[in-house]
Amino acid sequence: MRFRFIDIALFALTFIFVNAFPVDLLPLDIVGQLAVRIGLRVILLAYYIYTLWRRRINIFRFANYRRVLLFVPFLLVCFSNIIAAGIAGLPFTAVTVDPLYLSLIIVYHLVGVTIEEFLFRLFIQNSLIYASSLKRILASGAIFALFHLINIVNVSSIDALITVAVQVVYAFGIGLLLAMIYEYTYSIPACICFHFIFNLLNMVLVENVFMFNIPMLTYYLTAVGCGLVVGIYAFLIYLLVLQKNERYFRE
Repeated sequence: MRFRFIDIALFALTFIFVNAFPVDLLPLDIVGQLAVRIGLRVILLAYYIYTLWRRRINIFRFANYRRVLLFVPFLLVCFSNIIAAGIAGLPFTAVTVDPLYLSLIIVYHLVGVTIEEFLFRLFIQNSLIYASSLKRILASGAIFALFHLINIVNVSSIDALITVAVQVVYAFGIGLLLAMIYEYTYSIPACICFHFIFNLLNMVLVENVFMFNIPMLTYYLTAVGCGLVVGIYAFLIYLLVLQKNERYFRE
């Protein structure tokens, strides 16, 4: 399956429009603004699904379910913030959260990661058929990271700009893991699950339920540590398993 450049450009432009839309300027409370963001993402997701349906592409098909098990250790990075909170000795005490708001946040992230996996893995990575597996993985991860520069539209200070820069670097690492999962399983559902678990544990719960105030040094050292462990594992399985069986995985 390969999409034309004009198709990918349209997918990407609509993605940018939806994610950069100035919802904050609307005269709505935080719940209303969140509902609008979800609505925009649902419309974009419907457009992506319609494109797949029109081309009769089955997103639930992939070659071997057992291949997904090879990437289970990648889940370590999904727990990095919780690990950092534990290292810092922070209490795991939940705060009171509006159930409606929390539900909307979860839906927002679920729809968001589904859109991102469709765009970066199914549409873009799948279209790089003339590149090697390694180049497809690197390209998909890099493009995924660069698209996080969209968050610059919300920057209002130097600290916020630094946060976006760190997010881009972090996104590159996560993008490589997701690209690697897709390259050797063709499983968009597996990518969506991994991406959603990462967002749920490292963002939704930490920022809205437990409200950890993790010291920055602990946060960065833990993130780097988890990244190194998973990175070394990914490198080893690429050399020892995936590269040697590339033809088998691509069949």
